Amino acid sequence: MEVTVLTWIISVVGLLIMGFLSAVQLVAVINPRGQWTIKNVYGGAPDNTDPNAYFAFNQGYAWADTFFWGPIQILGSIGMLLGQRWGFLLGLIASVPFWYTAIPIFIWDRDMGYRQNTFVYWVFVWGMFPVFGVVEMVYCFVRLYGWSPE
Repeated sequence: MEVTVLTWIISVVGLLIMGFLSAVQLVAVINPRGQWTIKNVYGGAPDNTDPNAYFAFNQGYAWADTFFWGPIQILGSIGMLLGQRWGFLLGLIASVPFWYTAIPIFIWDRDMGYRQNTFVYWVFVWGMFPVFGVVEMVYCFVRLYGWSPE
């Protein structure tokens, strides 16, 4: 499959987002209750909500991001850059958690008072994930369906 400028953009953005997310989530897997992890990875504070739910919710995502989603996105991005069909298929698969996980995070944050209700959080921190996921999903689907920039 031909590698286009849009392929490069989506692949590199996916590598950057998931490379960073996987790295910080690996810290959360290694040190799940550390102060740095709570402040810089999880956000909010366990005292703002039920502490058991707080750690369970965040640990579930830490393990899933580090050992499932990160590797799929990273391999998918590499495969797309190599022009391999399997790369676009993995990119399509990896696009789902970007928008799917945004739903429980939105509900958790809204109903549990988990994070601050700021413009920066909702647009840049939370909003970029579902937007990128939908863009990657549509692009990979269209490319797998047979569209070619030729």
